[in-house]
Amino acid sequence: MKLPKRILAIFAVNCLLLSVGLAVVELTFGGWLDTSNLNRLNLLKDCVRQSDVSHLYNDPNPIIRYSRDKYGLRGTHDRPGSIDILTVGGSTTDQRYIRDGETWQDVLQDRFARTGVTVVVGNAGVDGQSTYGHIKNFKWWFPHIPDLKPGYILFYVGLNDFYMEDGYSHDQIVSEEQNLTQKLKDNSAVWHMIRTLRGVYKAMVVDKTRHLAVDFSKVHWTRDSIQKDYSVMDRRLSEYATRLRALADMTHRIGAKPIFVSQPSRKYRITPEGLMGDSSVSFYDGHKYNGIDYYHMMRKLDGVTKAIAMEKDGLFVDLATHAGWVDTDFYDFAHMTPKGAEKIGELLWGALKNVVTGAERGAED
Repeated sequence: MKLPKRILAIFAVNCLLLSVGLAVVELTFGGWLDTSNLNRLNLLKDCVRQSDVSHLYNDPNPIIRYSRDKYGLRGTHDRPGSIDILTVGGSTTDQRYIRDGETWQDVLQDRFARTGVTVVVGNAGVDGQSTYGHIKNFKWWFPHIPDLKPGYILFYVGLNDFYMEDGYSHDQIVSEEQNLTQKLKDNSAVWHMIRTLRGVYKAMVVDKTRHLAVDFSKVHWTRDSIQKDYSVMDRRLSEYATRLRALADMTHRIGAKPIFVSQPSRKYRITPEGLMGDSSVSFYDGHKYNGIDYYHMMRKLDGVTKAIAMEKDGLFVDLATHAGWVDTDFYDFAHMTPKGAEKIGELLWGALKNVVTGAERGAED
């Protein structure tokens, strides 16, 4: 049966209106006309936000202030050109729920200042980013920040890359081919929205890496692993090494020195009596693992980080195996309280105080 011409006309008009609407959305919010590509990164810029953190940790003043400058950076720098150490990482670097002035970057900068040395620390952490996103920062973000010439780039990495999918297409970082599919992924606002929502779902539901307070007194701990062989990680570790090499090379090309830092987690505890891990079971490529397994798996990943740091004339700081972490340093299995952030800043200062002086950059500026 033939459709009436009126119905066909209505259908055609609606399709036309939908197409025009999508075109307007794409041109307004997409990257088709934006040569800087900043829309492709999930950046907050020129913003001040207030959050109530009382559901995450105890604080006498639970309403915190979180701000980023017009270039998307956190910190107390007066201009990007004054930054000596640029820190790059995901949510544990961004620290969305730590107030301005209390991030580990603030603590690190303050500890240098207490010794009479001016070392300005900028924060380029982006919630949810892995090393794949960090690589894109060098292509789509950092070149568009005027006079940004840090002496060091500190990569606080590992936790997000643990969950990177085996053979994930975003790991194809060598080729810069711009076929139609890649252009669509890079520039489409609709694609970016779908990708963001998918990432949020994966982080919150599948990997459970969202910001939720954990009552560590109710965690069941074990000393026994589930797995004995972690070769399932081999391909991911190889891809991770490739991304780290790319980051180190990009760092050297802009005249900076790479610093790679391993990340602690409260999925495990390092105690005088030995290693303890969260007994709850998760899955990695279909293989069960608990907190003990997670420790050993992260040590393999951190071992790659250390090896690439040494290979690429960088510095490696191992915070993951520091035995001094306690429950109150964390508000969940990955994210720090202000107390934990202060401890990170202190430990980093201890590792970097004889490496980073700030004198050379001070003379240049």
